[in-house]
Amino acid sequence: MFDLLSIIPVNGLFAFFRIARIGRVARITRLLRVLRLVGLTGRLRKILYTNGLVYLLYTSLSLLIIGAITYSITEHVSLAQAFWWAIATATIVGYGDISPHTFVGKIVALVLMLVGIGVIGTLTSSITTYFIREDSKNANKKDDQLEKIIQKLNDIEKQNQELKTEIQELKQKADEK
Repeated sequence: MFDLLSIIPVNGLFAFFRIARIGRVARITRLLRVLRLVGLTGRLRKILYTNGLVYLLYTSLSLLIIGAITYSITEHVSLAQAFWWAIATATIVGYGDISPHTFVGKIVALVLMLVGIGVIGTLTSSITTYFIREDSKNANKKDDQLEKIIQKLNDIEKQNQELKTEIQELKQKADEK
């Protein structure tokens, strides 16, 4: 009886679960729409292209991958543990839970430390530059608004002076009659 049940094809019954996966993808696209509405994608793009940060991130990511693979091979540890070590080393956190014992591992650690210092410094610099530019744009907009307000006040003052002279002329004419 069990042999008979085991050879019955039931792949069609599990097609429903594949449809459920499509539903998950639809939820992710909704999340992306929300991010687009909030405007985070445009701001993120501006930040990434400020000072060429995107290229630095590509370079540092490839160095992290190469460093983790090299560390995994030379130190005979799992790739996941090697990635953990590479990220902790590059971000200068250095928890000390994993450390290199071979010469090649120490060289890789040195390179990742130097790259980590550069990446953190450049990341901070790029984000600061983005916010300074945005602040200066807002300041320029405020300056333009102040200029418009001052111009309107000058126009009003000029009109006020013209009205005063007209009133004085009318008073003189009224006094003559």
